[in-house]
Amino acid sequence: MAIKLIVMDMDGTLLDDDHATVPVRNVTALRAAREKGIKLALASGRTWSILQDAVEQLGGLDYAILANGAAIREVSSGEHIYENSFPNAQARALIRALEREDLPFEIYCHGRNYLRPKDVDRLGEGLLSPQFAKVYLKRGVELAPDLTEALAGRSMEKINLFYAPPERQEHLRAIAMATGPVEISKALARNMEFNFGGASKGAALTALAAHLGFGPEEVMAFGDANNDLTMLRWAYWSFAMDNAMPEAKAAARYHTASNHEAGVGQAVEKYVLGK
Repeated sequence: MAIKLIVMDMDGTLLDDDHATVPVRNVTALRAAREKGIKLALASGRTWSILQDAVEQLGGLDYAILANGAAIREVSSGEHIYENSFPNAQARALIRALEREDLPFEIYCHGRNYLRPKDVDRLGEGLLSPQFAKVYLKRGVELAPDLTEALAGRSMEKINLFYAPPERQEHLRAIAMATGPVEISKALARNMEFNFGGASKGAALTALAAHLGFGPEEVMAFGDANNDLTMLRWAYWSFAMDNAMPEAKAAARYHTASNHEAGVGQAVEKYVLGK
């Protein structure tokens, strides 16, 4: 069957190595696919506010799977058509546990990033590149000295631990799981990402496809990391980037060139545009 939906991870997949720029070849191929009536979606660990620079570069987007599958945003209306976020009580318990660990982290809530002021100067490589740092700090970071007070009564999409020392990761996993149902994934070797139990890119993609009436054989998905595995296993036209983690390459049905070589654009040209 024909491909009707293209879903792309961001870092290490759609974006170049600066974590901010969409290569021209990707933009050209995806715009041509959308002109053919194919739906485009981003599937990112990021919040909506931090996605918008990439959306503007693409020149059009239909859906955004946010915060590792905690929500799906319909871009034209701005409405969430799906949500699977932390209940406030569990999120508050996890925040308090992470505060005792004295590591920098951020909260994703209603499409924005919340950060303690004291952590701004401790992010280091958590901001990935100078180009990404500009996007991150420009697009919607809210500083909150007391995160539990600032987010009282609100559901939370994700908690991102910028740096988890390898020797402490099992301990961090244990304290997170002690708060209730939780999904733990990694977009980078050094970070840890906490979502409510059952939230994943694969679960959100399944919900989006059902909303659109599409089956796995009509969906093309691209990824490179641990938090892309469920999405790559579900979509028939699943592609791992050349720079992908071994687990992602094992989960995908196909491989393509690296993010730096515009591997997304190359695959779309071949399998969608027939070039």
